[in-house]
Amino acid sequence: MRHMPTLGEMMTAFPVHVDEAMSLADAAQLMEEHECHHLPVMAGHKVMGLLSNEDIKLALQPGHHASELTELTAGDMCQQQIKEVDLHTRLDVVLEGMAELGVNAVLVLKQDRLAGILTSQDACRGFAHWLKKEYLPDSDPSIA
Repeated sequence: MRHMPTLGEMMTAFPVHVDEAMSLADAAQLMEEHECHHLPVMAGHKVMGLLSNEDIKLALQPGHHASELTELTAGDMCQQQIKEVDLHTRLDVVLEGMAELGVNAVLVLKQDRLAGILTSQDACRGFAHWLKKEYLPDSDPSIA
């Protein structure tokens, strides 16, 4: 029987996250250092939002009320209407929901605590891996 990949296999487990009080400049630097496009924003142990590189770009737009990223915090700019899913939710259900809602990231919770993040990049990477496994023979010389 074939195996459907699980959410746990596809997501980024234990993602880098930031405190809501962290300056936007420091959060942007952290994103760059870890080569990620999303950071969960925490208030203690509770997820309060999701900061994306698009949120940072928005803060840098001319006419924004803060002239520098150091004047804003991750909590100021993060999206607070975020999508959260339980770790045990079927992957196909999560991916269909992301497509229907037009979101490119969901936070994955286990017993109401942050366990991971699933982004559209994670999904593309996982789907490519699955396609190779399903459709390329083991004897294919292009497989490393």
